[in-house]
Amino acid sequence: MIGRVLAALAMVCGGAGAALAHPHVWVQARAELVLDQKRNLVAIRESWTFDPEYSAFAVLNLDSKRDGVPDQGKLDAMAVERLEAMAETAFFTRGKINGRPLALKAGPSPTASFSQGRLTLDFTLVPQGPAGPVRNLVVSFDDPDFYVAFGLPPGDPVKLSGSPDCVLKLNRPARQAQEGEQLIPDDVATGTPGAAAAAAADYTGRLLVACP
Repeated sequence: MIGRVLAALAMVCGGAGAALAHPHVWVQARAELVLDQKRNLVAIRESWTFDPEYSAFAVLNLDSKRDGVPDQGKLDAMAVERLEAMAETAFFTRGKINGRPLALKAGPSPTASFSQGRLTLDFTLVPQGPAGPVRNLVVSFDDPDFYVAFGLPPGDPVKLSGSPDCVLKLNRPARQAQEGEQLIPDDVATGTPGAAAAAAADYTGRLLVACP
């Protein structure tokens, strides 16, 4: 599971304290939901910016010039590997379209960038098959194991494009996980069924689209 891989990496770069409680990695997520003129869902474009500790570990050995700037080619290769691995957890992206589960697959050409000590992963997900014109669509970013805490930055982190008749509403989570904030002990998260998912629920926002 990629959630466990991310957790292990975060523990290595964050020291012993990070291993005591969930979450281990913090992500600020942005997204664009793309519809076509017939209101079919074409793509979900996501952009994740990671916390400094995970970012620092993720780019180790990617700086061949030793100038403090990771090689872009190596960053993009890492992005491809990360996206392939995230398929194991449905890309931490859950959705329903017209009341039915939304199955997604990776789109082409994921990229990564590193700026001001933070890694950002940009990628596209596309529906696995036709689902018909959108009447209602619900999308959320979360890790039920709560190794990764997903937050939504201030302002307008999500947008809808391609169909002016449809309306997008963002339901922000009840609580926002702060970077480094430990919220549930590891032994509780791993030893009590449902405990991690229950804790994560308060920190999960939802994107809602309604079309006439």
